[in-house]
Amino acid sequence: MNSSNPTVAALVAQLDADLREAWEERAAVIEFAGGMARELAECMALLELIRQRPAEVFACLR
Repeated sequence: MNSSNPTVAALVAQLDADLREAWEERAAVIEFAGGMARELAECMALLELIRQRPAEVFACLR
């Protein structure tokens, strides 16, 4: 899955497979269970991933 938001897409492209899968799952849950638009769900999922696993995320972004 690729984000429609260019900033989110650029950041997610740098994540390892495990983090990318976690992001995709969170985005889907936020979109469907939370009733949010896909683009907002993807942004929220990335923020949540950074909040929960900051060291892993920032290690991928270096």
